[in-house]
Amino acid sequence: MLRLGIVFVAIAVGTYYAAQAPFYALLFYLGNAYVRPEDWVWGDIVRSLHLSLVIGVYVTISSLASRQRLVFDGRVAFLWLFLLFSILSCLVSDYSTYSWPYVIEFAKIIFITYLIVVLTTDTAKLRLAITVIVLGLGLEQAKQGWFYLLTAPGGANNNPVAFLGDNNGTAVGMLMLVPLIAFLMQTTQRRWAKWGFGGLLIGCLYRGLSTYSRGGFLAALAMAGTWSLRSQNKFRNVLAMVAIVSITMPALPDAFWNKMRTIETFEKQQDQSALGRLHYWAVAVDMASRNPIFGVGFNSYNNAYDAYDFSDGKYGHQRSVHNSFFGVLAELGYIGFGLYLLVFLAALTSCARVRRVVSVTKGAVDLWKSAAAIETSLATFVVGASFVPLQYNEMLWHILGLSIVLRRLASEEEHLLSAPALVESPLLRRAVAASSLAASPEIPTR
Repeated sequence: MLRLGIVFVAIAVGTYYAAQAPFYALLFYLGNAYVRPEDWVWGDIVRSLHLSLVIGVYVTISSLASRQRLVFDGRVAFLWLFLLFSILSCLVSDYSTYSWPYVIEFAKIIFITYLIVVLTTDTAKLRLAITVIVLGLGLEQAKQGWFYLLTAPGGANNNPVAFLGDNNGTAVGMLMLVPLIAFLMQTTQRRWAKWGFGGLLIGCLYRGLSTYSRGGFLAALAMAGTWSLRSQNKFRNVLAMVAIVSITMPALPDAFWNKMRTIETFEKQQDQSALGRLHYWAVAVDMASRNPIFGVGFNSYNNAYDAYDFSDGKYGHQRSVHNSFFGVLAELGYIGFGLYLLVFLAALTSCARVRRVVSVTKGAVDLWKSAAAIETSLATFVVGASFVPLQYNEMLWHILGLSIVLRRLASEEEHLLSAPALVESPLLRRAVAASSLAASPEIPTR
């Protein structure tokens, strides 16, 4: 009953602020999407409200009513082309009946991703969007992480997360979240908030590692390496990593490390889980070779597996591909796979462009740090998702949308730098400062 009361209070607060501006309605949607209150409370009362649908429709209507300027560039085009190709793949697939509900859900994800691009118009709003994602997904998982760290150190946390899936998906999702938490911790000016985000970071990190996922462990190494390379103050970040490792690693027992060692020795040990993954990937290549244009259909690998399984059921039936990239290759063919890679390439080049722009100006340090965090999160996904099918996960596409926002904000910074004579004008400087203040998403009051 207490949880239900908390949920209804949150809904009331979200509804109030959603009425103030489309961006706040978007934050309400993101908060609902990442918290998933219908899975958090007992009964079907919250589920019957269909909050995701209602809030999504409201965000759309309020955005159109506010005449918000639409955004369209090459990066946005890649998003819509990938969605269009996903729909075509579903329509021509032998498994279209199975695939259609999934492609409809994915269309909603892409549409919200586009609204993130349209409505997130400055650095302050970017930080707010990241904050909602981090708190929505991270609070409960960090609580679990700290609980296991303090009461059962070394114990495997096998609690699934509906938003992310099994242990492998949970590990990758948590580790993708860690760089975003680090960004918030670095950019806040409040000491209590720094400590809070620090505790959240350790909890989410341990939550990911305590799944005992080998893919998650490799993703953690990729995250640490990318973050070290992209950080501005490398010495300070190394010290922070040492402190975090000194807290989390000693709690992991020999059983954890013994499983991690099988990453390099599975062929000798005949690890059926690992050998099975190699087979699933080979089946994915066969699917793409026999269906090079449209693949077997959007999200249809599991359903099509038995028809393409050349092992005659040695590894089971209707199995998962256990790899996001082979999954796209099998389900959308070579063209869809190429579009998927283009979306990723555009996101990574966006982050790189931000760093180049900020290198010539001292006024956008937070923009630089957010680019480093998003790039690290995507690098973590690339490694971790090589062992789990998360190619259509909502969190991934929202982060890809935030990378497009970064590129637009960097372009605006470049535009200011390209007119030095005008920027020197005191009148223009005051005007820019006033417009930035007006655009800052402070909590509105009536």
